This record gives sequence, structure tokens and C-alpha cells, in this order.
Amino acid sequence: MKKELLFLTFLFCLFSHAQTPKIVFEYDAAGNQTKRYLCLKCPPATGKIDQEKEAAASAQEEVLPFLSEESISYHPNPVKETLYLKWKLKDNNRVTSVQVFSFLGQVLGTWSIGPGATDQSLPFQNYPDGTYLVVLHYSSGSQKSIKVIKN
Repeated sequence: MKKELLFLTFLFCLFSHAQTPKIVFEYDAAGNQTKRYLCLKCPPATGKIDQEKEAAASAQEEVLPFLSEESISYHPNPVKETLYLKWKLKDNNRVTSVQVFSFLGQVLGTWSIGPGATDQSLPFQNYPDGTYLVVLHYSSGSQKSIKVIKN
């Protein structure tokens, strides 16, 4: 009797989960594994990446306030071809130049920013994959840096 009950329980479990359980991995922006779990009722994988969702996600800007009176936004990160910067500053402070540095300290590019400009696009297509620092220089003499990953 116990064997029959065990067998029926096994069959019930087998057919109640019509989809195959999968091990699912999640990664952060740098490609490091952050989570691993067993998904028992996962939707079937189509093998296709939803490019519209990916494009919409990269079009959203990350607004990162450095101080309460200013905000810097940049997207996409990780970048493939072009990094878009946008800023909003107060108290007559302005961005005078933007530089891109490798993590070895080499200056890879410098862009002068004219008065009244609130955005800049930086080409990354000629740089190898890796991590870079984008430094914004202000008219007040201060600097802000942003870590950017190139894929």
C-alpha cells in the first residue's frame, strides 16, 4: 500500500508540473552572477531576445544626483557604440570639458563643452571592451567621474 501511495504521489508531482524545471541565473551590469535559483514553473524559452524591450530599457536614462542641486544622466551602461550624457546644474556652474580615461590612467578622449550646453555624446565604438572613467570638469574647478562599461 505504501509503495502504491508513493508511486501515485510521484505521478501527481510529475504531471502537475508540465513544464521542465530550470536553473535560472541573474547577472548584474558588469556580468557578475548575482543570483541562482530553481524555477519549477518557468515559461517556455523561445530562444529570442525581445529587442524592443531591450531598446526601451536602454532608452531610459539613469539620473544620478551627485549633489542636491545638480543631476547627471547617462545611458546606456554598458555601452556598445555611443554614450549619451545629459546634465542639469545650478548656481551658474557649467560643464567645461569631458574626458574619457582607461583604467590604466590613459586619456583616450577630451571634448570641450561650450557655454549653455546641457548634453554630449561620446563615441565608444573604437575602444576595446572594458571599464572606463568618464570625468566631467566644471567651471567651479570640481570634477565628477562616472564608471562606464564597454561591451
